[in-house]
Amino acid sequence: MINADNVLYLDKEFISLKYEEIEGVNPDTKITKSESMNALVRIPLFSGGASATESKIYSISTMKMLDNLAAYLSKYQKFESDNFSLGKHSRTCWIEGYLRVHTIKRTRYTSTITIFGPPPKKTKKKGSEVLGEESYYAIESEKYNFALVPTESYWTSGVAVFQELIDNVIGPLDIPVRALLRIYAAQTSFDQWMAVPLIIQEY
Repeated sequence: MINADNVLYLDKEFISLKYEEIEGVNPDTKITKSESMNALVRIPLFSGGASATESKIYSISTMKMLDNLAAYLSKYQKFESDNFSLGKHSRTCWIEGYLRVHTIKRTRYTSTITIFGPPPKKTKKKGSEVLGEESYYAIESEKYNFALVPTESYWTSGVAVFQELIDNVIGPLDIPVRALLRIYAAQTSFDQWMAVPLIIQEY
């Protein structure tokens, strides 16, 4: 059973599409087309600047949809690492673990090398330069690790900022969670499965 009071992340598009599918609801839909290219210089054959946005109007809120879909969502299975590997189709599963933030730093080291005279016994590092830094959310347990690819606007108010404040203002982040993830057959360099979160709630 999903407790809406504990929801940290909710993919509103996933929930609304499932609500349409399960409840057979047909919302009012409006499709708006916009042009991002200058009409004077646009070549009709290459109209890649055009885009369409679909807006839907429902009679109930996303949280109410979530409540109505609770029985259906509970039917998704728990993730079994033994039955998943590279080359498999993506799957939607429940997992339990800890929500954490990891930071990756790319560093370049500079060294001194003797060109003339006897070679040095040991090359010494002269300094280092941070080339880039990236933080990302992950859900981890003793059995499996997932690197998350979330949509920022789907986080509950305030939670998205944790990622930006980690290491500078916030220390370790370790929140027990239960999450519904769409897991893909792709891994990070640290052997974490790549996953798109659909629902994350404190557990």
